[in-house]
Amino acid sequence: MLEKYLIKYCSPTLASLKSGSLFNCRCSKDSELTQSISDWNNALMSRGVSIHLLRRTDTTALIYVYRQSALRDTLSDPEIQSFLDGYGYDACSCCEGCRSDCCSIENCLKHLESRIIGRNGNSEMRFPHEIGIFLGYPLADVAGFIKNNGRNCKCIGTWKVYGDAAYARKTFARYSKCSDVYNRLWKSGRRSVLQLTVAG
Repeated sequence: MLEKYLIKYCSPTLASLKSGSLFNCRCSKDSELTQSISDWNNALMSRGVSIHLLRRTDTTALIYVYRQSALRDTLSDPEIQSFLDGYGYDACSCCEGCRSDCCSIENCLKHLESRIIGRNGNSEMRFPHEIGIFLGYPLADVAGFIKNNGRNCKCIGTWKVYGDAAYARKTFARYSKCSDVYNRLWKSGRRSVLQLTVAG
């Protein structure tokens, strides 16, 4: 069920060029979606990739695909921790000496879910702007977007750029090329999603 979405929207993450990707997909049966996510998590776990359901409605699902090690590195950055603290995240809530690699990630994803759904669990979906951090966008660009209310950016690609435009343009080109290659290989039947997922 999720295979075409993984290729279409997550190729740079599967290729280990990007820490996370996000997509919205149509789905009808909750049990089918849950099983599909579980199956793909089991398949991709050895490659360091996880799939997380952020939001579910009667007809759609918002799905986050991420590289565990890359997201862990991002969340351990002191500047990013300070930034996320301002939005109620607690990336360092593990007990001292905790060796679990997933504690802070799980805490942050639960808080992100609550920010998307809203305090009263209303049906209107919100996209909190700090979600860019989870998608591998530079902190300067995420903070710049928030400060400028999405206006006055230097350029637009995968995200709106407020910091290093030259770096961003090169990154956008890499993502685009990766997506083109992955789509071509998958559609031709020469590679499966698992074969296209870089270990790491």
